[in-house]
Amino acid sequence: MIFYVFLDGVGMADYDPKSNPFSRFAKGFLAPVGGIPKADVDLPVPSSHLHYIKTDAHMGVPGLPQSATGQTALWTGIPGPKVLDRHVSGFPTITLRKIIAKYSLIKVLNENGHLSDFLNCFSPPYLKHVEEKPKLVSASTLVQLASGRPLKTFDDLANGRGLYMDLTHEIMGTLGIDMLKPGDPLLERRDPYELGKQSFSRFANYKLGLYEYFLTDKVGHAMDWEKAEHIIKNLEEFFRGVLESIDPKKDLLIVSSDHGNMEDLSQKNHTENPAATILYGKDADRFAENIHSLADIVPEIYKTFGMEEALHNTQTNEFLIKSD
Repeated sequence: MIFYVFLDGVGMADYDPKSNPFSRFAKGFLAPVGGIPKADVDLPVPSSHLHYIKTDAHMGVPGLPQSATGQTALWTGIPGPKVLDRHVSGFPTITLRKIIAKYSLIKVLNENGHLSDFLNCFSPPYLKHVEEKPKLVSASTLVQLASGRPLKTFDDLANGRGLYMDLTHEIMGTLGIDMLKPGDPLLERRDPYELGKQSFSRFANYKLGLYEYFLTDKVGHAMDWEKAEHIIKNLEEFFRGVLESIDPKKDLLIVSSDHGNMEDLSQKNHTENPAATILYGKDADRFAENIHSLADIVPEIYKTFGMEEALHNTQTNEFLIKSD
């Protein structure tokens, strides 16, 4: 299985505890994002087998990298900024939506017989929003919808078929969701370490599972050191569990981001820093050698599954031809 975890707004930067919360708070998996040598980090696997890659989020286009174009690249293999000749924040444009509709990673994998899914579970209000305002949804939602597979629900969450956006469910009680009453099991805090340890067994029926964590970007924009410390601790516990349970001979962990942000809390905007990509497990060495920009991850996934036609289509598609 490939466990593809997306951390929104995490760039690679030099060690600087005054501005970089990963330098100040990370002790394990995320410490190298803060400029700490991986050999000095507390990890449950050999540090030499982990790859931390400074990944180009500009893709040949000047300006601050943004979410809609960056995420399109991460989940289709097509460099959104190059197609549009600009970086686009927020919701995907008409052109980006067309790219995702045709080249969604989850769609293409399933069409080629490799069962894949988006693991995030959503509340009834969000699912209603998707139905009523389909043009105002995130790239990740569009990637799943393009595949024809349904978005996961709170019923899926309650039955262990997916993950919540903050992993621990702590944020759930603050959202004012009418269906959640005091004592609802969904409001109980989940242990991120245990969630990590269960990930490969829980989702073993998938060839690829995609999970999105976007609180990193929100914390970056808010310049919130207290929340940064909290989510770094939760994420590191989660990834410790993942690393302790992964079989590196047959499983692969990919952690990616779309642009920099949270690694510099001295300001509230995205950064020019390269995006973070972290790899561990089967084929990690090949991925590390060939990943240079956000658009390089999907082609490497297709190589893993021997999908030569999909790889060719991604690299010679009509959107890139028009942009040349």
